[in-house]
Amino acid sequence: MNLTFRLRAVLFLFLTLPFLVAPATAQVPPLAGSATTSSSQSQEAGADKSSDGEVSLDAASEALIRVLQDPASRDALIDRLKNLPLADAANETSENAPAEPASDATAAEEDQTFAMRLGQYTRRIVGDASQAVDRVGHELNGFVLLLNGDVEVRWDRARQAAVELVVVLVAAVAVFAVGQMLLRRVVRNQMASARNNGIISRVVLLIVTTLSDVATVVVGWGAGYAAALLSFGMLEDGVSLLESLALNAFLLTGLAKVAIRLAFAPERAPLRFLPFKDDTARYWAGRLGFLVSWLGYGLMLGVPLANMTVSFVLGNAVRLVIVLLGGLFLVVLVNRNHARVAQGVRDYSRTLSSEVAQRALWSLANFWHLVAYAYVLMALAIWISRPYDAASIIIRATGYSMLTVLGGFFLSFVMTRAIRGGIRLPESMRESLPALETRLNAFVPRILKIFRLLVFIGTTLLLLGIWGIIDLDEWLQSPLGLELLGRYGSAGLVLLAAFAIWLAVMSWIDLRLREEVGYIVTARVRTLFQLFRNAFTVIVIVMASLLALSEIGVDIGPLIAGAGVVGLAISFGAQTLVKDIITGAFIQIENAINEGDVVTVGGITGSVERLTVRSVRLRDVEGTTHIVPFSSVDLVSNFMRDFAYHVALIGVAYDTDVKKAKFAMEQAFLRLRASELGSEILDDLEMNGVVNLGESSVDIRARIKTVPGSQWKVGRAYNEYVKEVFDELGIEIPFPQVTYHSATPIDAPVNPPKKRRNEQGEEESGNDEAEAGGASSDPDGGPQD
Repeated sequence: MNLTFRLRAVLFLFLTLPFLVAPATAQVPPLAGSATTSSSQSQEAGADKSSDGEVSLDAASEALIRVLQDPASRDALIDRLKNLPLADAANETSENAPAEPASDATAAEEDQTFAMRLGQYTRRIVGDASQAVDRVGHELNGFVLLLNGDVEVRWDRARQAAVELVVVLVAAVAVFAVGQMLLRRVVRNQMASARNNGIISRVVLLIVTTLSDVATVVVGWGAGYAAALLSFGMLEDGVSLLESLALNAFLLTGLAKVAIRLAFAPERAPLRFLPFKDDTARYWAGRLGFLVSWLGYGLMLGVPLANMTVSFVLGNAVRLVIVLLGGLFLVVLVNRNHARVAQGVRDYSRTLSSEVAQRALWSLANFWHLVAYAYVLMALAIWISRPYDAASIIIRATGYSMLTVLGGFFLSFVMTRAIRGGIRLPESMRESLPALETRLNAFVPRILKIFRLLVFIGTTLLLLGIWGIIDLDEWLQSPLGLELLGRYGSAGLVLLAAFAIWLAVMSWIDLRLREEVGYIVTARVRTLFQLFRNAFTVIVIVMASLLALSEIGVDIGPLIAGAGVVGLAISFGAQTLVKDIITGAFIQIENAINEGDVVTVGGITGSVERLTVRSVRLRDVEGTTHIVPFSSVDLVSNFMRDFAYHVALIGVAYDTDVKKAKFAMEQAFLRLRASELGSEILDDLEMNGVVNLGESSVDIRARIKTVPGSQWKVGRAYNEYVKEVFDELGIEIPFPQVTYHSATPIDAPVNPPKKRRNEQGEEESGNDEAEAGGASSDPDGGPQD
């Protein structure tokens, strides 16, 4: 190994030293004694590379000589080498090392448990936090060095820098202020009529005023450059680096303030589209503008000025103090105003017509300050860990975070509206499938709630990945991530496919049960389809659950075997249940019972409301519901098969002419047939004649053949007509009578009547025989049965 190669290696290590502490994309900080910032120092020290990627040896040699000649820079280099983490250096040097075969430790690492991975992750978090604390202490060491006299202020450079900054910034600010004053006068005339303009005119006016704001900033920036050229003359590169940094800080902070004025419009209330009051808009525009100025001028001008006039170690300390104070200012600002902002958001939500938007804003008002605190802490962590490219990282992460949150909120908003509003099908589909919309609204909202939860989880993971808390891309591309996504995605697809199949079958059943012109659904068809619907639902649930468990890695073999064993145990221990199912199956095969039939099963008569594979549910005439298991059914009496009879048993007195009574019953039947119930009668009156000679009546029986299920209402109507005809013909419908015989002899002396008083107080004669015997009278004066 020759000397040139060694020198190249040493110089390359020195030039890449700042990248070992900061990220690879960070700029190299300037060293004490240099007249440039970090970017210029890196370009001047060794950024010149050949086409094959090697560092220029001459540029590196000059940079190393310049550093070693300056005592402060040499001490800073030694201090940086002492604080260099060994792990980072090892990682840096191991990148060029040849690949070694995987060892047993690597294989064991791949098989680590979740607990071990979690422990390593938490340990890494604690280690990063400890390193961040050490880095903060190391960065603040610049103030200690300045106070101890280890680094000195170059007052000649400071005086020259102050003169340059005063000239360019005063010129830029003065021209900008004049432009803003002229713009206010022009815009003030337009504000009076802007309230009455339409939204398009207001948007156009807002765009014009914003562009005018940008123009004033750009003009002020140009005025600063002109003042620099006129005051200090033309240099080789135009203006000095410090003047360029000051003007760039003015330009970028000015554009950021233009964006703030665009959002809040503190002095242009008619053009304000956000729901802020005037005092609120001025408050937030002023506070956020101050924060932008503090960070912009501090980081883009204060830090380079400290690097140029003192040392880069002081510049690092100044950068850290500026960032910490800015974060503290923002935390205090949020803490003081979180209740007021939350109340304002709630008040604004009440003005919205959408209930979903109201609930979303109400929820946002409750935790917006927590999101703000988390954002500030993340920004501070990035500034501390990666100070050189923190601005670009925070801007990029903020933009991606806003897009992610807006996308997640939009998806959640759409699904929430679908959940609360339900699924609305076209009118034609509702007519053909009346139960489909109800069925969709019973399941789809629950599915959408699951998807909404997944959207929330996905949005949270994306935000964590954007801010570098977790490496989501690496995890998704890892074998574990691909396996988990594949398994759970397949399980979700299985469940969705099962739901689609079940929904299609249920819709087909609804079509088959739909009654149309020329097609009448019988009770048997309705009952069989109902049983098929229940059985198919159970099959789909079991099969989909088993397949989903199989997709996520659960061995379903023991589940199936266990289900068989459990089923065998249940079959032995629950013989009644098996009997219920078998009896019910045969009852359905024989078409003994259908829904809507009036039957007598288990000694209970009622209308069949529901049939399952093991029981029948009846509702009797009193409205009581009875559930009768099929194992207790030994006889089924169905009143709804083919046709029915109303058996009329009419009793007449013994002195009634039987032929006349039959004639009256025939006349009552003719009147019944001529009524609206005539369509329910299937045949003529079947007269059976006298069927019984009772104790007090002669019973005549007749039958009326009716449609099944109509025998009861036909019978009630026929009885009314029989009573009507009997009254017209003078036929007496007998009732039970009792004849009392006196036990006293006929020739026995009659007791003299006794005197008694009536209700009016007059005396009247009474009869003991009447009091003691004979037919007793009811309160109405008639004989008592």
